[in-house]
Amino acid sequence: RNSQTILDTLDYLDRMGINAIEFMPVNEFNGNDSWGYNPTFYMALDKAYGPKDSFQALVDACHERDIAVILDIVPNHADYPNPFLKMYWNEEDFTPAATNPWFNVISPSPESWFFDWNHDSGATKDFMKRVFNYWVDEYHVDGFRLDFSKGLTQTPGNVNGYDQSRINTLNDYANHIWDTDPGVYMILERWTE
Repeated sequence: RNSQTILDTLDYLDRMGINAIEFMPVNEFNGNDSWGYNPTFYMALDKAYGPKDSFQALVDACHERDIAVILDIVPNHADYPNPFLKMYWNEEDFTPAATNPWFNVISPSPESWFFDWNHDSGATKDFMKRVFNYWVDEYHVDGFRLDFSKGLTQTPGNVNGYDQSRINTLNDYANHIWDTDPGVYMILERWTE
């Protein structure tokens, strides 16, 4: 489960011909036992995976073997106590406040978990771009798999159909990353028409 365990297995994976490893979300999540799909702090390695330098060493060791490192990231929703939730929070309803510049009070999507990011908001777009930059700059990851990418919509009820605003958001994030490093993988979990 931690970086050292995987590091100890890399020679075996290399002999098998593995050329990429995708990690489920490794950023800090709520609680002590999770697959990471309830993110809270997007630019902090979760305590379960060991210290920052250990994960950096793992990424470097993968690269020495020509194995790409892809991170699963959750841009659709966050869990409490995300600080952007706590700063603008409606305690009475246990929802983001109507003045929250990052989150929707209620998700426009019929498929929703935890608290929904508003990807039409400039504050959210700026934050997500900083998250992508952070993992590329600090850890030298090679790409991202965006969990539930069809949820990055502000169109009420439209989670499965065509949505140009969602496409624009996804292109904006990808182009932001590719302006700096055109080799970064951007993989979408689509599950939509």
